[in-house]
Amino acid sequence: MPQKHLVHLGWLLAADTDKQSVVSVSETASERLEETLAQQFPHFHWRVDFVHRHRYAPKGSLSPLPLLELGVQEKIANHWDYVVVVVPNELLARERVHTIGVPSSALETAVLSTANLSRHDPARQMEQLMMLTLHLLGHVWGIEHCDEGPMIPPEAPQKLCYEPFPPFQQNIIVDRLEEVADQRLEEQTRQWNSAVFYWRAFWADPKSILIDIVGYAPWLLPFRMARLTAATAVSLLILLLTAEAWEMGVNLSPSRLVLGTVVAIIVATGFIFAGKNLGQISREVGWREQLTRTRLVVVGTILSGMISLWLVLFLFSLLVGWLLPEAILSRWVQINDLDRLMLFRHAAFMAMLGVLAGALGGNLEEDGAIKARLFFDEET
Repeated sequence: MPQKHLVHLGWLLAADTDKQSVVSVSETASERLEETLAQQFPHFHWRVDFVHRHRYAPKGSLSPLPLLELGVQEKIANHWDYVVVVVPNELLARERVHTIGVPSSALETAVLSTANLSRHDPARQMEQLMMLTLHLLGHVWGIEHCDEGPMIPPEAPQKLCYEPFPPFQQNIIVDRLEEVADQRLEEQTRQWNSAVFYWRAFWADPKSILIDIVGYAPWLLPFRMARLTAATAVSLLILLLTAEAWEMGVNLSPSRLVLGTVVAIIVATGFIFAGKNLGQISREVGWREQLTRTRLVVVGTILSGMISLWLVLFLFSLLVGWLLPEAILSRWVQINDLDRLMLFRHAAFMAMLGVLAGALGGNLEEDGAIKARLFFDEET
């Protein structure tokens, strides 16, 4: 009989309290989670470690972002595959009125709050806790909402009732876990360079990385960043009303436009990634496949967002060019017989400059806001 692959989870209680009512619930929940996952996914050997860190006072509301970062640090230090960070506090929501959990497939970490779970009925509280945990882990494993199983949107904690993952979701999760349970790259050899390690980290599990990137809807990222959108809009409006910009745009060769577009998108991606220190996920140094995977997801999300921004700006500039009277355009570009195909060149030029302007605006975004956009799968 082949040996089962180990999937190692951490259950991290990040509350500065020794109250038995809080500690014992978390410890029991970690044991219950291990039993539940072993029943639903017998293909793997499951291990869930309970760790208590006296980090946050159990009063007031907490932002999920520092909790996710704490979870990543503990995950790397303890060699876990995934981690669930639990607090008795309320969680601060950014977009919703209220949230009880935040999963992050990019960080392979989830945060949940027990503040609104049933406290007077221990059995019911444990059922709610298990259902919420499975829901958050489902997002971490790339599962979307559906009308059955743990992925039913938990709009109210009182409605949380335990259900197993349906078969079609189990198959998706098994595929994901088979990649995760393999030996980490840093365990194979110590001789790496950056390019080779990042290349191997991507091809170790390309499917789940691409699924996570798509799951963050990167085509919406530029429109969710107010300062990036404002910088892009102002720059584009000024350039569209500047005769010199029109003259330069219609006279650039296609090869230069293609090269300029590629360079602009790469520079914009690197500018936002480096400018907001999005690669600084953990204090851990050295080669870590988990951290490298997270960076690849983040870079892929930003890159896809910049490509989407370029496409939107290209189409908008092209539409403006088609709507403007030909007589005005001829005066601006100093060409009597204007070929409308030249508008495609100008639109590409405008989109290229707009992406660079957007990157400057994106670097003005609040650090917490942009990290939340990139790391939060949802506010449950």
